[in-house]
Formats: sequence, structure tokens, C-alpha cells
Amino acid sequence: MKRTVRASVVVAAFISFAGASDNARAFDKPIKVDVVALPKDELNPDAKPKITCSHYPAFVVKEVDLGEVGAEKLALLAADAPCERTSERERVIADDTAGYLMGVSAGFVFFRAADGWNGGLPFVVYDAATGERLLDDSLDGDDFAAIRSGKGELTLDFGRVYTASCSLYHEGADCAKAIAAETGLAPKQLPDCAAAYKAEIKRSPDHASEIEKLPSVVVYPVELAYAAGDTTRQPMDGPTTCRTPD
Repeated sequence: MKRTVRASVVVAAFISFAGASDNARAFDKPIKVDVVALPKDELNPDAKPKITCSHYPAFVVKEVDLGEVGAEKLALLAADAPCERTSERERVIADDTAGYLMGVSAGFVFFRAADGWNGGLPFVVYDAATGERLLDDSLDGDDFAAIRSGKGELTLDFGRVYTASCSLYHEGADCAKAIAAETGLAPKQLPDCAAAYKAEIKRSPDHASEIEKLPSVVVYPVELAYAAGDTTRQPMDGPTTCRTPD
């Protein structure tokens, strides 16, 4: 429910994006971050509702956080737009994957999911100028190994969490071929899933037949490249691991 803001406190600080970790230096540093405190919710007294506006040279990213899981609103604004809960000039990001602002690189805006999935952190990337959704994937951990961006081009190095449509443990070679075709991983790069499935079966032996058929979750290093509307993913050298889904 939308409420009128009767009182607000604006705190502007020249700080880096609060949600980014120390290792996420590849993200651009905002020019400034405005934080607008919203009235307390009597039904959720421990929450600290607020609006956070991260200013970049050509645009602003707004996040309205009421203390629930996931932001109430994420939006892209013009560089000179005021930091308000609702604005006629805002471009709202209505996306099930986008839970919070993750960071910005050049004209690319990254949003992360409010919760993890299958041991990974889903994320989505938008074009700040057009508001277009460009790509999505799932990250192992909370940092990219590298982000390289230019005009209309983006390259990401990271541990990718890929959920297959089949079980490497149960279907063996047939599943391996399907995963190789989907990811580009060579057969020798595919992980041995036996340990992960056996551990899960040991925890729930009564459901062994169902567990062995669960889709495999493969984690591997990847280079993702976006340009001119096309996204490619190239496996990189490094260890791969296997998990069972959450």
C-alpha cells in the first residue's frame, strides 16, 4: 500500500554502493548516494524503510526498501530527478529476478535476486538508457572475478551456477551430452556428481529413487560476453563442481 511521506530525512554521502562487497571494485562508484528515511510501519517496527538513490553521471538508480524480502520498487531515473518514492519520470524495473541493486558498470545496471537459488545468486542486467532487459544468469558467491564494459559491450568473468534439465548421476552419458551442448563444457570438464548425490541419498534414504533423478547443478568458470543484443558464454579453465538442487 502506498502512503504519503509526511516527513523525510535526506542523507547524502559520497560513498560506494552499500550492497557491494570490498572485492566488487569493478562496479562504478556512484557520484553520490541519497538516502531518504520513510515513516515507520507500525506492523513492522523493526524495519527501517527508506529510499536509496544512487547517482551516476547519466542516470540514477532508485531502490525503495520497506524492510521486506526484496525491494518494493526498483527504478531508473534521469540524472536530475528528485529522490522520491514515486515519480512520473521513473522507469520501473518489474522483474521477478531483480530484488536489489547490485551495481553499475558504464551503462549497464545489475540487479540481484532477493534470495539465492540452487546455491547461486541469480542476477539480471539492464540497459540504463533504454530500460531494456539484456541478460540474466546465476553467480556462485557474490562477486564477479572481472567486469569489462564499453559502449554497448559487456564481458563478465565469474563462477556460473547452471541447473541442468537432467541428472548426471542417473542418466550419465546422455545427460553429459545435453549439458555439453548447452554450456560448451567438454566431457573432461564435467564434474563427477556421485559424491553430491550419495550424500543427499544418505541424508534421506527413503527418497533415494527420487533424489538420483534430480537435475544436476553444475558450477564452472565462464566468460560471458554481451554485444549488439547477443550473449555468448565460453567456459574458462578451472575446477567444476556438482551439486544437487535446493
